[in-house]
Amino acid sequence: MRIVHFICGPIANNCYLAVRDGESVLVDAPIGSMASYEKFTETSANELRGLLLTHGHWDHMAEAALFQKKYSVPVYANEGDLPMLLNPDAMRSYSVPAVEILPCRPDVAVCDGDKLQLLGSEWIVRSVAGHTPGGVVYGVEDEKLLFSGDSLFRGTVGRSDLPGGNGELLIEQLLERVMSLPDWVNVLPGHGHTTTIGEERRHNGHLKL
Repeated sequence: MRIVHFICGPIANNCYLAVRDGESVLVDAPIGSMASYEKFTETSANELRGLLLTHGHWDHMAEAALFQKKYSVPVYANEGDLPMLLNPDAMRSYSVPAVEILPCRPDVAVCDGDKLQLLGSEWIVRSVAGHTPGGVVYGVEDEKLLFSGDSLFRGTVGRSDLPGGNGELLIEQLLERVMSLPDWVNVLPGHGHTTTIGEERRHNGHLKL
């Protein structure tokens, strides 16, 4: 599996395209993700099989509806963030002014423990609430990958001071559902640099291990 990394939008979101054998899966859809995806397909044609949302904040879902409409691609998300996805204007107080945020109704509701068969691999959903009520991470065990959204970053964790946030729950679920993974798992976060579970186990001061 090849991972193509796009940096998109006014606050430098990471957007990941997983590609294998002419098919692909997109993780998150920030502003600019459609343009980045279409530029990639100019030289590497593929069929988009799914759009996985890690959570419902505006900077991760702003263009999800564009992919739904243009490519008829199913959008996966946890129902805990449905209010934000359906009514993104509610996030205007903490979004960037003058950006377009399109409402999106997910096609597939994902829950903790779900196993998605995508690109010939098993993608395991782990619920990690606390940054948002419906935050999830997606692990691809055979590829040693974890797409962590805004739950876990290199050296820190997601903020919990926005509506629906819960810092204690975030730490609790990270310890229970993420930090139990092997050290060699590569973590691809929603912002910033990649890391590994081992690095965070040793150096992340927010996680009391």
